[in-house]
Amino acid sequence: MLNRRIWFIPLFLLLFCLPLLAAELPRSEKEIPVYPGAVRDLTAEKEILSDYSEYDAELKNSWRSVTVKVYTAKSIIDEVCKFYINKLGAKPGTPLEDPASLKPGAVYPPWYELDFYGADIFENQYERDLLIHDGKWVKSAFANRPQWKKGAWLCQAWFEWNVILNNGDIAQYTVSIEDDGYDSRKKVIFNTTRITIQILVTKSEAALDEEEDEAMDEAVAVKTRQLTKNPPTSQTLGIPIYPGSVFNPEISAGMSLDDDYQYYVYLSNDPPAKVVTFYEQRLGKKASSNEGGYLIALKGKLPVPDEGLAIQPNMLFGGTAKTVITVQKQVK
Repeated sequence: MLNRRIWFIPLFLLLFCLPLLAAELPRSEKEIPVYPGAVRDLTAEKEILSDYSEYDAELKNSWRSVTVKVYTAKSIIDEVCKFYINKLGAKPGTPLEDPASLKPGAVYPPWYELDFYGADIFENQYERDLLIHDGKWVKSAFANRPQWKKGAWLCQAWFEWNVILNNGDIAQYTVSIEDDGYDSRKKVIFNTTRITIQILVTKSEAALDEEEDEAMDEAVAVKTRQLTKNPPTSQTLGIPIYPGSVFNPEISAGMSLDDDYQYYVYLSNDPPAKVVTFYEQRLGKKASSNEGGYLIALKGKLPVPDEGLAIQPNMLFGGTAKTVITVQKQVK
């Protein structure tokens, strides 16, 4: 059987048909109809939630909430499928529009896809000399099962609809049903169906951007406090600190969020030419001119040294400072 799970869907999901009013569709697991007589399967729910926990942090960070309910119904899958087609008013087809393009409050109504058994279920399957799937028995068992079309026995169905919440989050509702009606090894007919109801709420792009900005601001604030408490010394930099220059921990922190390099930024009221002369004399190296600024390689070679000293006119940070002095150091 095709093993489709809700956690794949946010990566590929497209939708179809015109939006309806949100009130016309179930909005929580309590509102989604459950097939009459179906019984909760708590063990299966834990297994699915465990699978969710294995996804990478970046993907999980985009989820607002995950709800999973699993049931077993003592009915053949065809009857369960017809029940959900009727209760949800679902239409067959494939979706055509990305839900992220919809406006808050919009709803895309239920659609569904059907999967059918292939002819291989009627073939014997062996593990070495052990018969693990009796195709002949399955063929006799399926003789009494309904067909959706000639030679097509239903094995799985997938129902889905989407709601764009007022805050822009995307709520994806799914009902998947899988045939669990027989055991070819034991030659037993169960006529049971597994029903999985899932609700995945994904954060809007605006919410994710805001969280990213907040995380970056906090990272800069933490690093700023660290640099303010422990400013660099000439030993830290490996070169002398320009006389009278002022270390700026906030600018340094903002430039140093990369794990590979640390940048130390100083502001000076002296013009760039005077600062360059000081460092050329102290380091015994000639500065390379670059777009109005200067660069001296401290480790490695120009034009992209492993470590370097940049001296530039102050055109970004305001104030009375005429020159920005930046020391780039590798993080070991």
